Formats: sequence, structure tokens, C-alpha cells
Amino acid sequence: MTTSSIKKSTLNFLTLLPLAFALTAASIAVQAQTLQLNGSGIRHQAASPLYSAGLYLDQKRTTTEEVMGSQGAKQLRVVMLRDVSAAEMGDLLASGIVANASDDELRKLIPTLFSIGKMLGEQKKLVAGDSFQIESQPAAATTITIDAKAQGRSVKHVFAQPDLFGTLLRIWLGNQPADAGLKTALLGKAG
Repeated sequence: MTTSSIKKSTLNFLTLLPLAFALTAASIAVQAQTLQLNGSGIRHQAASPLYSAGLYLDQKRTTTEEVMGSQGAKQLRVVMLRDVSAAEMGDLLASGIVANASDDELRKLIPTLFSIGKMLGEQKKLVAGDSFQIESQPAAATTITIDAKAQGRSVKHVFAQPDLFGTLLRIWLGNQPADAGLKTALLGKAG
């Protein structure tokens, strides 16, 4: 890597830093319930920041088992730090699901996963500043919201499967997480 490319990468990262921490509010309201920031961090792809993610829970949890076993509401909030095609983002999410879900889970969720892919594909592209939230209400549903600021729209879909949230969350907190450093950060542990 040349000195000029290092400088350019550093400048790009510093420009995006405010976006990276934009989602780290100490707490958020989700359907009349206050959730606390459990942890947040940055997902890197090929040494470049891709998105910032924050995990919000009803109370602090430090292990995947505690988070998954929690009966309270949960939300994972992701803010894009650079532009990415919807197809690329879909591929990254699909890879994370396949790496961390059992064959039975995948079989049960195939129609739902196609719906999520369609929802994401309709965006065509996610740009820096766009966000998506995956939210769980205990024993009720999983809601996915995509806020595409560049396109001036928000898309929300409620999925009747409450267990979908756990399957999706394992992309980040499973045994084969998308980014091990991000997993540690979401669990509120020092990296």
C-alpha cells in the first residue's frame, strides 16, 4: 500500500467517522419500550469500513447465549458507511445466515428469506447514511425497516415469525460471525 493510498483511506475513514457513531444513542424507544445500547462497532470488508452496527436490548448482556435467551425486545441498527449494491449486501447477509443457521432453520425460512431478498433488491443500492433496523418483539414478530435516505423512502415489513430475529442476529453474533471484532463490540466487550 502506497503512502498516498494510506492517506486517502485515512481521510475517507475520518470523513465517515461521524456516521459511524450516529447510531450510538444511549437508548431508543421501540414500541413504547426503552432499549439500552448494548454495544456498537464497525463491520469491515477488505479492510474498508462497510457499516456501523448497534445492538439495543432491554438490559445489558455480554454473551450470545444471554442475548438469544432474552425474552425482551431487541433491535439491531445498521448504518451504511459506504455505498454498496443491494445485491452485494444481500450476498453478505445470505452468507452470514447460511454460515450460522441449521438446515432445518433454513428450510423453514426459505420463503421469508426470499421476501427479505426482494425487499433489499428493490433498493438497488444502499448509500452511505442509509440504514436498516431488524427488530424483535417477544413471541410476536420480526420487523425489518430500510431507510434509504438517498431515495427518500422508508420500507418496512413485518414478518410473523418471531424466531426470524434470532436467525438474522446470528449473522453478527453466531459461531461464524460476519466480523469477529464487531461481534465482540456488539456484546459490549472491549476489543
